Amino acid sequence: MTTPELAISLLWLFLFSYIILASVEFGAGFLLFWARVRKWPREVEEVIEKYLSPFWEVTNVFLIAFVVGLVGFFPKSAYVYGTVLLLPGTIALLLLILKGTFFAYFHYAKVRSPLAVFLQAVTGLLLPLVLVSIIPVSEGGFVVEQDGKLVLLFGEVLKSPLQWTFVLFALLSVLFVSAVFLHFYASRAGSPVAREKFRLAALNTGLPALGAGAFILLPLANHRPEHFLAMSTEYSWLLLLSGFLFVNAYMFLQRGKWPGLTFLLVIGQYAAAVAAYGYSHMPYLLYPLLNIEEAFVNPTMAKYLFWTLGLGYLVLIPGLFILAWLFLFSDTYVKGKAKNV
Repeated sequence: MTTPELAISLLWLFLFSYIILASVEFGAGFLLFWARVRKWPREVEEVIEKYLSPFWEVTNVFLIAFVVGLVGFFPKSAYVYGTVLLLPGTIALLLLILKGTFFAYFHYAKVRSPLAVFLQAVTGLLLPLVLVSIIPVSEGGFVVEQDGKLVLLFGEVLKSPLQWTFVLFALLSVLFVSAVFLHFYASRAGSPVAREKFRLAALNTGLPALGAGAFILLPLANHRPEHFLAMSTEYSWLLLLSGFLFVNAYMFLQRGKWPGLTFLLVIGQYAAAVAAYGYSHMPYLLYPLLNIEEAFVNPTMAKYLFWTLGLGYLVLIPGLFILAWLFLFSDTYVKGKAKNV
């Protein structure tokens, strides 16, 4: 593995950590809204609020570290992606601000109006749909050079089947990952009613999410055949591993057993799938404009970045577990309200 590939692998750890944490957070916001629409028991909402309240602010740290690392390791990416993704980046930033505002009103100002719950749910689902648009763009064909400047053909992106298959996959995956985690969290909270609701939500979104992920291969084969070929041959074992982990997780969900292990299997499932897609995409960050070998920073700066980001990740992950231990999985916290239901 080359030094640029090692850098990509390190950045992948930050990005994947963000994907999982953000999926749980975004999906939990929608499930909170759905619980009110379907008039689920109050204890279902309490389980969701217990997760969101102390934990949601941790998520964006991993995204910030990923962006800083991407620009640090591959300085040219700041110009290319900064120019090409100005519009979707601005929309994503606006949604982040709105989501944070609605969250503050809902959880800190104790505004429990249906509108506040709805807006929090909508912004939480729109964010991953905007962020995932970066992936189809990276496959090439949507960026042209006009008068010496890179221009994103946003209209072509919106008309692309590849874009909408990724949007569908992101939407279903957010709901699936969130429901699987909340199924586990409800079992820790001693809330059988909430646990069953989340288990059914995971079962209802699991197979569609898997199908949407597999369906991505069809427009990918048409749009960029060489990427499809690399993923379906050289990295096919990772796709098979992802499918194997999903089958086991889904079986556990059907039986309602081992919710913690089920969530770990789902994490492994997505880790394998993302790794297969990402490594088969190499050596391009944006085909054909941004090659990791050509855009890599000088060796001295790369060494400092490896140490900084590597140590940062080693600090963030234990810190995440400590925070989870103190809040999410503390018996006093997680079961405190459940006793009063």
